[in-house]
Amino acid sequence: MIGVVTSPTGAVIRDILHRLQDRFPRRVLVWPVQGAGRRLGRAGRGRHPRLQRAARRAGTIPRPDLLIVARGGGSLEDLWSFNEEIVVRAAADSMIPLISAVGHETDITLIDFAADKRAPTPTAAAEMAVPVRSELFVEVESLARRTMVCWQRGQESRRNELRAAARALPAAGELLAIPRQRLDSAAGAACPAR
Repeated sequence: MIGVVTSPTGAVIRDILHRLQDRFPRRVLVWPVQGAGRRLGRAGRGRHPRLQRAARRAGTIPRPDLLIVARGGGSLEDLWSFNEEIVVRAAADSMIPLISAVGHETDITLIDFAADKRAPTPTAAAEMAVPVRSELFVEVESLARRTMVCWQRGQESRRNELRAAARALPAAGELLAIPRQRLDSAAGAACPAR
């Protein structure tokens, strides 16, 4: 499951959901944050920041495997809340891998440095989060074929070694010839000729 901390009504969440659906459909848990930055890091009155709450998975909400903190582009002032210490610390303290997808291409905020990975856009964050399902099937099929070929080569190599070892061994008749002669000699010596 992928957790997304973003505005639930903006184009960002639609882009992320669309990209995930195209590549590898996954369950998505959205932590709604209107005006993502300002309220993301708000910690007043004993409340944890939204990002910390997402990382700690309060209550019965299942823990996501990955978090994406996303916001579309904007002015420096629009993105400034992602430079606030409380937001950056929440990102750094997250026990869940975190992708920062704040702004577009050239926008850089401090949360980008605290996150495990930085995406140039929210859509790119969704692409980083999941592989393309059809490509994954092709890769798994290729690995299965390679594994089978490797196993077959190993089996053939062991067969060849066994054949070589069998050729190196003397035949059963040759192995028993000398002990048989000794037995005949011993039997002849034990029973004198009449």
